[in-house]
Amino acid sequence: MLEKQELDTLITKADQSDTKAMIKLAEHYRGEGDFDKAFKYIHKSTLYQCPEGERKLGYYYEKGIGCDKDMVKARQYYELAAMHGDVKAKYNIGLYYFKNKQYPQAINLVKEAADLGSGKACALLGYFYEHAIGGQQDYVLAREAYLKALELGEKDIYHRLGVYAYYGYGVEQDFEEAFNNFYAGAQEGESNCFYYLGVLYSKGEGVKKDQSQALYWYQQGANAGDVKAMYNLSIYYENGIYVTKDLEKAKYWLEKSAEGGFDLAINKLQIQSI
Repeated sequence: MLEKQELDTLITKADQSDTKAMIKLAEHYRGEGDFDKAFKYIHKSTLYQCPEGERKLGYYYEKGIGCDKDMVKARQYYELAAMHGDVKAKYNIGLYYFKNKQYPQAINLVKEAADLGSGKACALLGYFYEHAIGGQQDYVLAREAYLKALELGEKDIYHRLGVYAYYGYGVEQDFEEAFNNFYAGAQEGESNCFYYLGVLYSKGEGVKKDQSQALYWYQQGANAGDVKAMYNLSIYYENGIYVTKDLEKAKYWLEKSAEGGFDLAINKLQIQSI
């Protein structure tokens, strides 16, 4: 919250065509819940071809902040900001094109944003290469993009790198590297890593075999909603692997896994019901 003197100073600067002051005022009023004034100042900043203001006005139109939702205007302002060199806008409009299956435009803009140092764009570019969006599947380029995204501070990347090392996508299969990535991701709260840590500990791949650790990570994954971890946890309870045998808990986690759509759990329940 701005003090009155600072607020008055910003208003004066905004009246003198200071776009940074306009944007700061817009953020202030938005935080205060005065969306009309927020829209007024962010819109005013675009009259001076301020790329940041153009991008934020696009967001205002996208979310309906101080105005009616209007995706046409949102896209127009994102495109305008991107044309004026705003990196975040390049990513935003690239993401918009991707969602609308306009892949060539999406790839070009996301590549530009990635080259300009956008971690989010690097992560999305990795996804494009991994899933052959707009071109051929290329795990090598995908992995390079994910590594760059990680270097730029993007979150939820360790899981992808772990998977690549575990299966040998775009790199020689390396269980130790997979373990290091999954463990680092788990420390960052990437729940997708929990199941894989359970697998590695249970098999002794990339780390010393330890069923107590496998059980722990399957429990973490199951509690986080991972259907594969739920399924494996049910097996541990069913067979009493480093835990007291408990058929009720085994059934509970098996059913939870099946409810989540995991085929192995669904098939096992069907067989049990015969």
